[in-house]
This record gives sequence, C-alpha cells and structure tokens, in this order.
Amino acid sequence: MKREWLKLDNAAKIFPPVSNKKNPKVFRFVCILKENVDNNILQESVNEALNFFPNFKSILRKGFFWHYLETTDFNPIVKEEKKDICSPIYNKNKKKLLFRVNYYKNRINLEVYHALTDGTGALEFLKAIVNIYISKKYNIEEFNFDYDASLNEKSSDSFNKYYQFLLNKIKKSAKVYQIKGEKLNKIRVINGSMNTKDLIALAHKYNTTLTGLIVSIYILAIKEHMNLNDENKYICIDIPVNLRKYFKSQTARNFFSVIKIKYNGSDNLEDIIKYVDKNLKEELKKDNLFKKMNKYATFEHNFLIRLIPLFIKNLILKIITKFVKTTSTVTNLGIIKVDDSIKDYIDSFEVYVSTDKMQISMCSYLDKLNIVFSSIFDNMDIIKDFYRKLSSFGIDIIITTNKIEGIK
Repeated sequence: MKREWLKLDNAAKIFPPVSNKKNPKVFRFVCILKENVDNNILQESVNEALNFFPNFKSILRKGFFWHYLETTDFNPIVKEEKKDICSPIYNKNKKKLLFRVNYYKNRINLEVYHALTDGTGALEFLKAIVNIYISKKYNIEEFNFDYDASLNEKSSDSFNKYYQFLLNKIKKSAKVYQIKGEKLNKIRVINGSMNTKDLIALAHKYNTTLTGLIVSIYILAIKEHMNLNDENKYICIDIPVNLRKYFKSQTARNFFSVIKIKYNGSDNLEDIIKYVDKNLKEELKKDNLFKKMNKYATFEHNFLIRLIPLFIKNLILKIITKFVKTTSTVTNLGIIKVDDSIKDYIDSFEVYVSTDKMQISMCSYLDKLNIVFSSIFDNMDIIKDFYRKLSSFGIDIIITTNKIEGIK
C-alpha cells in the first residue's frame, strides 16, 4: 500500500513525550448493548468502519523534528476483554495501531491513544462501528451515519486552519491544591448511573448547566477534605471543550481546548455554583477560546522552536507539563445520539480515562446519564461524598465499580 503521513495536530504533540505506564493517555468509550456481542460480526464491523475513518489505521512515527502519523496495512484484531481498563497502547519501540476494540458480554469497548484523536473523534468512530454492527446482526437494511464529513474534512488539522499569531501575556500561576493519598497499582473506575432529566432539572433549579452543577458539587466535595494548611490554595478543575461547537470543523483528529475553573471561596454550594457558572460563561466565549487555542499553537508555529530536534522538544514539553498544575479534570461528552433505526438495541454509553490523579468523565444516552470517576487513589472519600451530595437532592444513583486485586 502507498504510505501516507500526517503531522500531529497541535494538541496531539504533547502526548508522546508525557505518556507513561502510570498515565498512558488512553481513554475508553463503551457502548452497552441489550444483547451479548457477537465477536465475528464485531470484527467485520470494525473493518468496515475503518473505511470511513482511514486515519485510524495509522502508527506513530518519530521524525527528526516532530512525531507524525503514518498509514499502515496493520489490521485490528477484536478480542474478548482481558487487559485492565485504559492499558497502554502506544509503545515507542513497537509499531502498532493507536486504538483497540474489545468486548465483554454486552459491552463494546473502544480504547484510543489521545495523540490519534480526541473524545469527539473517537465517539464518532465507535458510533460507526455500532451502526454497522447492529445493522448486520439484526438485518437493518437502511441506516444513516449522522457524521457525513468527507475524508479530507476528517483528516484536517483544524488547529492549523484557525491559527493566528497573537501576543500572549504570561500570568503568574496561583498555588493549586493537589489531591494526595496512597496510590493503587491500576486505575479504579466508579460509575454512577442516574436519570438525565432529574439532574438537568436540578441544574436548572440553580440556574446553571449540567457541567456547572457537577463541577460545583465536585469542588465542594474536594474542599471538605482539604487540610487547614491547604486552605490558601485554589482548587483548579480542567474542563476539556470540543472546539467543533465554536469553530466550523468536522475533523476526526484532536480539536479541543481546556478551560480552567479556579476556586478558593466559601463552602456554600450556591456560592460555588454562582462562581463556577459565571466563569464558565466567560471562558466559553468564542473570543476567549480563540485566544487560548492560538496561545497553545504558538509553540508549534515558532520558527526557532521548529528547528529544535525532537528529543529536545520532548524534554521541553515534559518540563512544561510538570509546571502546569491542576487539581482534577471534568469531561462532559454531552448527549450521545444515534440513528433511530438502531437506538432501541443500545442500553447506554460510558466513557473512562486513564489518569495518575482523579478525574470525572460523563455522557448521557436517552434518559441515562453515567458519571464515571477514574482514580488512582486508594481513598474514596471524595468520590463517596460527591455521590452522597447528589443523592441528598433526591437523585437515585446506581453505583458500579471494577475489581482491583487486594482491594475489597
């Protein structure tokens, strides 16, 4: 086959130098069906879905100045799930695809290395797999993808498209609180499943969004477990933002930004919600997102930096990430929609992320919302308090978690 290559997009460049066993920068999307998975049909479906997402059939290569993606004739092999959730995918010493698909009973799992794409791109790939799978298994002759971008649009680098040189002032960082504790040898995931409408109604009661409500309750749960010596520090929550909602793009590569909510105020939930909601609205203004997007792209477009060999760039990026402090991350993938012809065969969707800290990721499908904690910590007090606070508002929550050896 003819080899083609693509430069990594601006957001993807950070992942190869900072990926490690503790945090392999892998995320997982799960589609939970109403019947058990047929391995052979799933394999056929993955192969066909790649025709719509050819960039996913790539390996990561190392150039003299930058990493890049190169197309390959490697074929993914669908297997029953054996590995731990969000196990490493990228191995600099081994050529391999940057995603895997496996299954367990009625669950289809797609795991992706973040340098390949972001949550939106991965979700569209999974939806294509599920569309094809259900149509094959249940002989549905007509179905529609709701993602009709051309191959060129899917492979485009939208960061480069919207880049404009801007001067950025360097702001002094405030002291940021870090969640501490004894760490496990693998990620623990705790999923709280609840009714979407109930939570949206609660958010509207406080005149905020679903994301604003969840971030606020999470901040309060963290704040109540801080030591007196840490009270002068800010709780900093990173919130990834899908830039496709603000800038015209149908790329299947990375196209996201991260906004930060920094809080150091009262323990009153209403005060926290008002603060978070106000700052979310300000940060999510298109002009502010544009400035932030260009700020991070400046590193890539600087002529002198482009001439620096890759191994030095990697060192610089590792140092930079050590100085960028955050308390946690909250990722909201929003409402997941599929074609009407297949929706009754699907129970729900979930999303997990690898982390060396504690993070929340959430998404909803029909009336079911799943809020998932990924945590490397043995202590679960913050997580328990978060769900207790939600439950105190009358929200019914079903909690499930993965098994970790040696932990009851």
